[in-house]
Amino acid sequence: MNVLPAVPDYSAHPMLDPKFMETDRITARALLRHVRRMQEGPEAYNEALNVLLNPLGRPLPLIDNLEAIRRYLVDVNAYLREVLGLLPAPARKPLAMDPEVAAGNDLLGLLEMAFRGESPRVRFEAQRKLYLAKLFFDIDHDPGVQMGAIHQKYFEEVLDQKLWSRASRVKPMNLYFELDPDGMRMKISARRIDPGQERWTFHLTRVRRPGRRPMHVYHYACRFKREVAPFRYEEGDTAYHVTEKRIWDTLHERRSGSILSKMIRKGEVHPRKIQDIIGAMFIVKDLREVEDLQDALFDIFGGPLRWKDRVNTIRHPEDRSRLNRQSGVGYEVLKSDVDVLYAPPDPGRKPYIFSVEVQIYTVEGFLRTVHSRHYASHHRLKLRQFLEGLVPCLFPSSVYGQPLTQELLDELDLPRVPPVEAGSEVGA
Repeated sequence: MNVLPAVPDYSAHPMLDPKFMETDRITARALLRHVRRMQEGPEAYNEALNVLLNPLGRPLPLIDNLEAIRRYLVDVNAYLREVLGLLPAPARKPLAMDPEVAAGNDLLGLLEMAFRGESPRVRFEAQRKLYLAKLFFDIDHDPGVQMGAIHQKYFEEVLDQKLWSRASRVKPMNLYFELDPDGMRMKISARRIDPGQERWTFHLTRVRRPGRRPMHVYHYACRFKREVAPFRYEEGDTAYHVTEKRIWDTLHERRSGSILSKMIRKGEVHPRKIQDIIGAMFIVKDLREVEDLQDALFDIFGGPLRWKDRVNTIRHPEDRSRLNRQSGVGYEVLKSDVDVLYAPPDPGRKPYIFSVEVQIYTVEGFLRTVHSRHYASHHRLKLRQFLEGLVPCLFPSSVYGQPLTQELLDELDLPRVPPVEAGSEVGA
């Protein structure tokens, strides 16, 4: 049973601690000094904003700085609405932001609320809003994030030349699937044989390399973490197809919600330490083709010495301990961070390395992640990550209590199918 921690570890993100102003007196006094300086008038306020937002020697007028701050703070409101959207409506209402804090989109006003808000909750929410805006700003100004779209484009150009140029055909394919009685394995067929089956539509690509067996790639997607998710679906539907969809659409041009969530969950303060800014996903027929594709990618990107943190829970289930602890039982993937050597167009700059997180699934392994009732499903993973990794930090129990979140977490631990009766055949 997973239990929400009574007191999260705030060491990486101390401003998410409701008692931050009490425990870090040095920072609290420094912030209060800044508040008093900003209160001296528009010129003093803009001077402080220029130091915070702009490089030395490139100041901007107050109106521009106020707008920049406003956009980051509005994005925090949108981000918190998005993450609360993972919860059922009864659980969202007690966690909704105080209207005064939600309407406060000015740095000075929120700092004043953080010190003198009418209740501990208002003070915490103002402090949290300022800190999340600061993290959005950090992500926005990280070189790896700024270059993400360029790195993604280069990675895909390499694959176009070295892998997809050998693709012989592409055809749509429907697969029907349901849980085995053991609640773990999948029954998969090319036609519907049971009304309870779910269906997923793939676009199958056959890739043949000289002297090698053909590979059947059911799906490939490469995404920049700011822009798209590799798939999006509604739990419980009967038919799905793999599509790419923009995420965090309610945020401005800085769609950095996924990066921000991962920084909080992993206790990271530097965006550059989030390794899957760019991620590539492949779905192939079976384990043999997983390893064939791995060999092909070895050849394309410089061999196994360029692959780090490789995990293979398909062949080695014990590797699951090296995955995200919220990963469900039965989650099977070959995953690695692949170092890609890139030469910038500017001849004066040296080549450098960026990383792409590569995930390779079998068809069955992927369908486990999207089946509406399988413990390894992607939807359930995201809910576990939210409940275990974000709820305690963004909505601490000392401020909000935890009226429904623990119940939801307990529900995720329940068996997905009725237990098999003694004497029955499992997986027949």
